[in-house]
Amino acid sequence: MAQKTPTPKNDERNIVGSNQVEIQDLEDQVVMFWEKNKGIIIGSVAFTFAVFLGYQGIQWMQQNAEQSLKAGYQEADTADAKAAWAAEEAGTPLSGFAFKELGDQAYATGELSKAEGYYRQAVDSAAAPIDQAAKIALAVTLIGQDKLSEAKDLLQGIADDPTALAQAEAQYRLAYIASQEGDAATARALIEAISDDSFFWKSRARSIEQKLPDA
Repeated sequence: MAQKTPTPKNDERNIVGSNQVEIQDLEDQVVMFWEKNKGIIIGSVAFTFAVFLGYQGIQWMQQNAEQSLKAGYQEADTADAKAAWAAEEAGTPLSGFAFKELGDQAYATGELSKAEGYYRQAVDSAAAPIDQAAKIALAVTLIGQDKLSEAKDLLQGIADDPTALAQAEAQYRLAYIASQEGDAATARALIEAISDDSFFWKSRARSIEQKLPDA
């Protein structure tokens, strides 16, 4: 009589399921990938972190530079101090604003040549819309010194730009020059071109128109 083969108490084939085998394989692959590429991964993370810190550092330095710039401007409480500060910080928008202020002060006291120099520096440094205001001021100063050709060139660039905040004033200034040169037709065309929304400059231009000879 044949003997029965005893059934093992524990069947090792049933201890680990197929899904667990797959997980184990995946874990092994992850470990192998890490061991093989950990240098690259660590380096990439470190690089990304360094870039982030670098960007944040640049932002911090820019903010502190702006605060320092503002503090320097505020501390320059005399015309000479402001001129020295603006010259040292030439090229920055705030220095352009300072040069514009200095030009206004010089113009108010009749120092047209000095005002012209400051306005030129303001044009080179100021940001919009101060740069437009500086160009207009420079043009007015040039008109006062009979330098009409350059004044007209400065004004024309603004007058031809429909997006310029100072367009109406530039058109008015050009109309004034045209009237002084006896070019009534050009003066009238410029006056008509001034938008009715710019009431101040339109009304001033109408006063010029009243003095023009009949067409």
